[in-house]
Amino acid sequence: MKGMILAAGFGTRLAPHTELLPKALVPVAGEPMIRHAVDALLRAGCDEIVVNTHHFAGQVEEYFRTNDFGVSIHVLREAEILGTGGGLLNAASLLEHEDIFLLWNADIASAAQLSPLIEALDASADGGVRPLASLLVNRRDTRRALLFDAGMRFLGKEAWAEEGLRVPADVQRCGFCGVHAIRGEFFRLGIEEGFHDIFDLYRRGMARGHALTGVVTEAYWTDLGTPERIAAHERYLRGA
Repeated sequence: MKGMILAAGFGTRLAPHTELLPKALVPVAGEPMIRHAVDALLRAGCDEIVVNTHHFAGQVEEYFRTNDFGVSIHVLREAEILGTGGGLLNAASLLEHEDIFLLWNADIASAAQLSPLIEALDASADGGVRPLASLLVNRRDTRRALLFDAGMRFLGKEAWAEEGLRVPADVQRCGFCGVHAIRGEFFRLGIEEGFHDIFDLYRRGMARGHALTGVVTEAYWTDLGTPERIAAHERYLRGA
């Protein structure tokens, strides 16, 4: 199984560290942030990994040239930042023939087991069709909630409700954990390359009849996007 790490962002919330480093190489518990993402994908069974990069791309490329993780790692440099969805489309040649692959945001840490996320794509959705993707979520308050029906079928983002999305009374609001399992069918949606948010691409897939599902985890999770959250994560790892 292959995995991809989204690591092209500017990491503005981590300034001033990211004035000299790409976000992916900001230290977390004595290792570059991206090392934790690679380790998570290796634990999940990935034997080949794709990494996209843009901000200080040369440093990311050098890191993977000089560190051996025991699997093939392909670094894709984006001349212009493509967003989470555009970055994934840019990796089509490496991922489109996979039945299922994992997608992991570089700035998150989680102890969640990913096998339920993968297994969710073998379950039939409406009409006996496998979901296009499964999303790892947890029960937390967030202003950027993802919305699911009672059966954890993905309905949309909280912001879409403001645009007219009909929200059922039994809607479940969950926080996204930055991890996806995606079927290779994603690359056959016929969406043009360029800058895209991945949830906008999911929305276009849903408009064509594809379903997405959510998998709830109670495992430890955190966003590493700010110095304060990195410090809290390091305290957690020390058992403080």
